[in-house]
Amino acid sequence: MRKEYYYALNCIDKLRLSMSTAWYMNSGIQPNTFGDWAKYEGERSKLEDWQKSLLESWECGRNTIQIINVLKSIVFEFKKVHRSLCDKLEIKYDSEWVNKVVNMVL
Repeated sequence: MRKEYYYALNCIDKLRLSMSTAWYMNSGIQPNTFGDWAKYEGERSKLEDWQKSLLESWECGRNTIQIINVLKSIVFEFKKVHRSLCDKLEIKYDSEWVNKVVNMVL
């Protein structure tokens, strides 16, 4: 890691938002515009409890090991929701392509 923590934390935040968006889409709910965190947390959230719990667990500070562990957890969930969305949209799921992209980050 390059120890560019502001950049890394910004990327983690965007990944969390991307996951929230994907979960909404997977549930047939119109997601917010990208960058808008409104109603993803709290009582007005339409996310399942386990999804809100995961979002909360994906907090990290300026610690390389924490950042990598959070990233791995997000990637694990991303692969599941990505596959589900591909199935729903009848798009070919290409695990090699997904792994290639993910490995560029990890």
